[in-house]
Amino acid sequence: MEFIFFSLFLLSIGIGFGIISSTPLGPINLLVAENYLSEKKIKIVPFLTGVILIDSIFGYITFLGVDKFLSKYNLLGTGIGIFGGLCILALGGLGVYQQLNKKGDSKKKEVEIKKNIFLKSSAASFSKGFILCGSNPGFIAFWSWVAFNAKNWTNDAFPQFEINIYNLILFPIGIIIGDFVWFGFFSYLLKKGAEKYSAGILDNIRSIISWVLILLGLYTIYASF
Repeated sequence: MEFIFFSLFLLSIGIGFGIISSTPLGPINLLVAENYLSEKKIKIVPFLTGVILIDSIFGYITFLGVDKFLSKYNLLGTGIGIFGGLCILALGGLGVYQQLNKKGDSKKKEVEIKKNIFLKSSAASFSKGFILCGSNPGFIAFWSWVAFNAKNWTNDAFPQFEINIYNLILFPIGIIIGDFVWFGFFSYLLKKGAEKYSAGILDNIRSIISWVLILLGLYTIYASF
């Protein structure tokens, strides 16, 4: 019975931190919002699958101490951060370019939504979500903090059990559940909201999102040094 409570504890903290890791207003949530504010939907499910997969992987490996390995190689961490920042910057720039070069009937104020070149296939969409989320420099720091505290909480609550690579699998499973809960709820809200606003308003919101992505990309590159 105690082992069941131990397992449920690992699963529960995974769910909790899965939700927490997904809620900040960053490039991932901005891109999800941009998708639901567009008339032509892009392949968002493979994109989120890539995000959720790398989220759970990082949660698992930081618990095993991989974050300590990366901290010894600052150049590697800097390179990953710069690459992620450039990707975010490119996405924001592409969004601004599309808005400035949109075509449509000005009388009807219809917005032409061009499909993002990064999301033409499920594989490309998955890769984009995986890389954007995994290359965020704050991402590793967050899961390192979580791993440190979650280890202490687990050891204090269940000192008779040792965390290993086998029972720890419940932690990333919880992260996956938590991610699904947040993105499902967030997508529902966006879908309902998009149905209430005109194309012109949605167009302005998409422009704001694109500029925010540019700022986030620049900040990510700056914070990587």
